Amino acid sequence: MNTLRFAAPSPAHRQDIQLLRALAVLAVLGFHFHVPGFGHGHLGVDVFFVISGYLMSRVILNGLDAGDFRWGGFMRRRARRLLPAALTVMACTTLIAPWVLTPSALQDLAWQLGGALGMGANVVLWQQSGYFSGAAELKPLLHTWSLSVEEQFYLVLPAVLWGLQAASPRAQTERWRRLVVLGLFAASLATCLHWLRTQPDAAFYLLPARAWELLLGTLCALRWPGLKQAQGGVDTAWFSLPLLGGLLSQGWDPVHPRGDALLVCLATAALIVRPSAWLGRPSPWARPGLWLGELSYALYLVHWPLIALARHVWLEGVPPEVNAALLALSFPLAWALWRGVEQPLRRPQPAVRPIDDETSVGHDGTQFPAGPSWRLQAIVGTLALGLGLMGWRLQQPEGERWSRLMQPNHGLSAQCEFGAAFSPRPACRTSEAPRTLVWGDSYAMHLLPALQVSAPQGGLLQATRSLCGPVPGIAHLKPGDGGQNARQCLAFSESVLAQAEAMPSVDYVVLAARWQYYLDAPVLDAQGRRHAVTEAELVQAVSEAIQRLRQAGKKVILVSPPALIGPEVDLGACAERRALGLVTVGQALHADCSFDHATAQARQARVLALLDAISAHSHTEVLHLDALNCHEGACETSLHGTPLYRDAGHLSREGAIEAGRLLHLKEAIERDAR
Repeated sequence: MNTLRFAAPSPAHRQDIQLLRALAVLAVLGFHFHVPGFGHGHLGVDVFFVISGYLMSRVILNGLDAGDFRWGGFMRRRARRLLPAALTVMACTTLIAPWVLTPSALQDLAWQLGGALGMGANVVLWQQSGYFSGAAELKPLLHTWSLSVEEQFYLVLPAVLWGLQAASPRAQTERWRRLVVLGLFAASLATCLHWLRTQPDAAFYLLPARAWELLLGTLCALRWPGLKQAQGGVDTAWFSLPLLGGLLSQGWDPVHPRGDALLVCLATAALIVRPSAWLGRPSPWARPGLWLGELSYALYLVHWPLIALARHVWLEGVPPEVNAALLALSFPLAWALWRGVEQPLRRPQPAVRPIDDETSVGHDGTQFPAGPSWRLQAIVGTLALGLGLMGWRLQQPEGERWSRLMQPNHGLSAQCEFGAAFSPRPACRTSEAPRTLVWGDSYAMHLLPALQVSAPQGGLLQATRSLCGPVPGIAHLKPGDGGQNARQCLAFSESVLAQAEAMPSVDYVVLAARWQYYLDAPVLDAQGRRHAVTEAELVQAVSEAIQRLRQAGKKVILVSPPALIGPEVDLGACAERRALGLVTVGQALHADCSFDHATAQARQARVLALLDAISAHSHTEVLHLDALNCHEGACETSLHGTPLYRDAGHLSREGAIEAGRLLHLKEAIERDAR
């Protein structure tokens, strides 16, 4: 009988690296399951990158030096090591997903699956990382981005090292390897830092910006004159492990991958280059860590789909007790994956001839268990079944309808997502001389269908940028982008204000935003200072913009966000899931996805107070959208079978059209604007 037990690795394995793997995977799990003390546990992936870069580079370099390296053989070994377990998790996820995910989420999953199978999951996920895309924690195969980065690296590195060996004299090969790998490391790190300022999502997902972490492992695998992996001196564990522990727990750099990632990678490299005598010493205390290190790949694979699928069901966040149960479940699932799939399919089988259904015999008469073909057939069959179920669900008429209803509401056009400068593009206006300008972020975008349908006179002009409210001189700092979005927002706001002042056809200006962003997170001001903004500062900035518009002859009105109960409660998903019969849990939501008006007002109290303060200071009316769907103490999420929301707060296109018809929005704006 197979039993679960701790076992030391074979002598060919380095115990210290297995323990590093255990630390890295525990950090990742702790971070994803919100375990206290793992606030920066995502840095465990960076530890894995350095380890993988080192181990695979040693395999390639040893083969090249021995003259027996074959790229095809190397990739086959990598495939045997990585693909069976990954395919098993993908197959099981696709089998479960049709009964848990909405059609739009299933479409995203199909793209993620295609990317993962084609070694391009990181590219697909990068493309799905836009503002209107589904939240990262809802993507069941999100974690495959790191596998694709490694696979792409394995495609490129052997060609680089082989080319260097072929092009350089034998005596100079090692020197050229060091120079070229150092150059590639520096170029990748520079690319990463540049992209963090210009396109942070690309810096996170794409190989050119992450290769430096794997290349650091390659640098550890090269021979360096005067550097020996000898014992003696200060044990690297005494400074590297506390540094790793502190960074994985707290960290200090809010932008990733930057300062924290670099320090984590350097600490990992130090432990690899000068192996710790303490970590490498056989000891009973190390056995649980060695077992976790052996299971690290399987643990990484199985844990994330559990989190993502649960997050679809629990709309207000997965309860702590459920999180704890899923964390505990990850370990037996990982062991089953490791024992039943990863290990049996890891190494090539001997040539055999069948004896019966259970055994085979080698040419020397030795009997072996039957080959891995049945396992592969089961994996592929499960994957095919899951894909068939996904296709069937997507082809259902109700599913197709909801996929259409839940499309992003960009307003007049997706082209109206402006950069640092605003211009009256043809796609973003409904006439050559528009009379009404709508200015703000995505909560201004979703008003355009409502204004279009409510008999607009004189035309509309859309001036919008996501995460950028109509607040000149103050910009919301998007986490993790180094301030790039905020700087562009500051420039965009000034550009809109200048254009509005100079356009004689514009009589009305509508200001709308998700003001909560400014109240919950730091801002960047026109002087480049980062700080928590006060209500008084926001009131003053918006009031000054209103005053400038009035001096240019414009009438101004504020439009509130619709009634909502928080960014974590997806009202659109609730309506869609209920309509499709999918299991849904939401504590603040009623069975029909409606919610109490008092709850919405309490959760939006600071925003409502801010709008009242701006109104009083600038003598500007506020048009409250909760009049659309909140009556007699309850707020509906659907009207006449039409979903009002597409997510936690944005109106769907059809919902906005309903709002325009019921509230006569355009007429109300022209009546109340001042």
